[in-house]
Amino acid sequence: MKPLVAVLLLVFFNSANGSERDSAFHRQTWFNTLGADSRDYLTAPFKWKGKQWTRAAAMAGVTILLTTADEPVRDIARQVQSPFLTGLSRYGLEPFGETYTFVFVGGMIAAGEISGRDRTRSTGYLAAESLLLSGLVARIPKLLLGRQRPDAWPPASPYDFKGPLKGSSFPSGHTTAVFSVASVVAYQYRNTRWVPPVAYSIAGLTGISRIYDDRHWLSDVVAGALLGTVTGIFLCKNREDRALNLQPAYAGGVPGFKVSVTW
Repeated sequence: MKPLVAVLLLVFFNSANGSERDSAFHRQTWFNTLGADSRDYLTAPFKWKGKQWTRAAAMAGVTILLTTADEPVRDIARQVQSPFLTGLSRYGLEPFGETYTFVFVGGMIAAGEISGRDRTRSTGYLAAESLLLSGLVARIPKLLLGRQRPDAWPPASPYDFKGPLKGSSFPSGHTTAVFSVASVVAYQYRNTRWVPPVAYSIAGLTGISRIYDDRHWLSDVVAGALLGTVTGIFLCKNREDRALNLQPAYAGGVPGFKVSVTW
């Protein structure tokens, strides 16, 4: 728990050194914004154009291509096993995909509410949304594809897909969760040089721990990282877009537009 507390304190106290105005923050209930964000997130693919579909196809292609490296990477992970690395993975990294992440998000929300810092508060709520939505989306392929985990018995190959409710390897839920939060923190504090590298490094090491622990294939982890990151960044940008309001206006009888920002 100590690494988590250190990261939380660093982000929180760093925010005290600069302006806390945050265009992503809305003085509405979280459930109202969650509903609007969920709607925009789940319907986004229906509004995609050429560039967005190209990116989605590229991500899918990379994930599929990486299945050819699943077994070699698993073999490497088996060769580097040691008591130290096992302890580090089990107690220092793996919990970032579940316990540490939930505590971190709750801590950000509590710190923001208590201190009144807009950015801290909005980061916490955005991270909670990202964690929830990415987790729900990740459940769909998990339940439908039924990919077998590398530690399944009898032994499985990366291409063992047994259908609905018969496996839960793809994508990695731990990796999805930690990247969904890391991407929000990195985006919200992107002007603070050290935050994005630290956030994504923790997330990346958490994903690697899932391979080390023989709980997921490489392609599971990459898919989870992509899903979590896309979700977090989408929500941050979507909230910023909704904070900007463009309305027709007249000034001295001359037609024009008025731009307002919701804080």
